[in-house]
Amino acid sequence: MDRVRLGIVGTGRLGGFHASKAANNAEVDFVGVFDVSETNRKRVANQFNVAEYDVLSDLLACVDAVVVAAPSALHAQIGREVLHAGKHLLMEKPITTSGATALELAGIAREKGLVFQGGHVEQHNPAWRAAVERLDDVRTGLEPVAIEAERTSGYTFRSTDVGATLDLMIHDLELVLSLIPSKVERVSALGFSQLGGYEDTAFATLFFENGSIARFKASRVEQRARRYMTLQTPTKSVQIDFAARSATLVSPKDDVLNGVYSPASVSLTEMAPRVSTFMQDEFETIELVHEPVDALALEMQNFVSAILQGERSVVPGDRAARAVVVAEEIVRDLNARSLRVGTSRRRNLRIAG
Repeated sequence: MDRVRLGIVGTGRLGGFHASKAANNAEVDFVGVFDVSETNRKRVANQFNVAEYDVLSDLLACVDAVVVAAPSALHAQIGREVLHAGKHLLMEKPITTSGATALELAGIAREKGLVFQGGHVEQHNPAWRAAVERLDDVRTGLEPVAIEAERTSGYTFRSTDVGATLDLMIHDLELVLSLIPSKVERVSALGFSQLGGYEDTAFATLFFENGSIARFKASRVEQRARRYMTLQTPTKSVQIDFAARSATLVSPKDDVLNGVYSPASVSLTEMAPRVSTFMQDEFETIELVHEPVDALALEMQNFVSAILQGERSVVPGDRAARAVVVAEEIVRDLNARSLRVGTSRRRNLRIAG
């Protein structure tokens, strides 16, 4: 096989983006699209001059692989059909809406030797990649890390079949789980539903067995959109702005690390003249600048290369499933806490099956 015959399942806004990447990839033979909405599938099919299908099995009979960008609540059902048909699968996040079904899909793919990849596009963000390159001691487990992640937006009326945890926080959960080589020991969470139904705001803290801690905020009812993460280790701090695709590394110089400026070694009187410039003088700040990239195109290329050349998936299905498992634990805890404290406007904060 020198090209992947590819289909797109789900032709809404995100499915249209994936269709564009498929159409512009030289190693993809973009076959067609499936959607229950005739209007949507005709629009995308006509735009890219591909076939349209109103029965999923008919599309699967003509392709080697599919990208699924359907509503999250349908991911498990569609994923089963795709994998049982022996087709490689790139599933948009969250890969399913429950931990059990996410692990089930990962297991089917493993048994059948199929590429199963999660659509966590932030893994291809150059700011994240630059940060990870400088966190070797965290990735290898030599240093614990403290993380604070915030991901907010206004209410878009999209992805209303899941809450803010699976809609927004799942991005940062997957990133953190890919970085810290340790099991999650405990979860603590709180969430609120402003519009009714699933949680619109969620706060969570993960405690890892190796001592690392990660705190998350996700909200889809904020006045300002923000995608930001800070990672702090004993020897450095990294701030990431995912929207700007920028990262800043701050690290103490050798004299600081060697205790030259310890309060046990110097007095306030000695240091007073230097206090105003001490952080600039003794801590190095590096702006990690990278050329802009098309992260969704990189994700598509990784999927195709995994099929054709056996390249490692940047987001393997097993890890994407683990993120859903942890998200489910978060929602379970925030539901229990909401019941205990009597949170108002709570109608049905839950993970769908």
